[in-house]
Amino acid sequence: MDTTRRTRPDDRPRRPSAAAFFDVEGTLLAVPGLAGLSGPLGRLWHPPVLAALHAHAALGHLVVLVALAGVADLAPIVRQLAPDAVLCSRPGAPMVGQGKGYAARALLREHDIRARRCYAYADEAADLPLLAEVGHPVVVGEDPVLLRHARRGNWGRLPGPSRARGDAASAVGGTSTPG
Repeated sequence: MDTTRRTRPDDRPRRPSAAAFFDVEGTLLAVPGLAGLSGPLGRLWHPPVLAALHAHAALGHLVVLVALAGVADLAPIVRQLAPDAVLCSRPGAPMVGQGKGYAARALLREHDIRARRCYAYADEAADLPLLAEVGHPVVVGEDPVLLRHARRGNWGRLPGPSRARGDAASAVGGTSTPG
């Protein structure tokens, strides 16, 4: 688990009362992977998820990016968003499946934050362990496995990125904001 941290220019010592975890590939970014991304990321963001990230940051929540990609691939995203922490793959230890859940739990323990006060945003069944670790899971898109869990558990929902849009995201291949 790589927990690369960046401080924001306005950071003052604070103890966040909640955390918000954002799956990067396919959720925060409207593309399934980060390989080969270069240049401005503006048109690749998934607007509803990016808005949720900014809302959580404004509330003082610990903002955490969770990604299969490694630190080097995430650098442009980290520079632009300045999250409080990044949970990502490292050599020999991919950040996938149950690993996402374990990493989230460890980070919450480290910061003494109660899971029931936290949020997670994710788009595919492999992210279920991450979503199961928090009190406010949010399904992004139409994954049938996650939608079944969402209906049973009264989880939040956000629309997935549109593959039909004629923007850079397609060329590269429920309301749930914090309150």
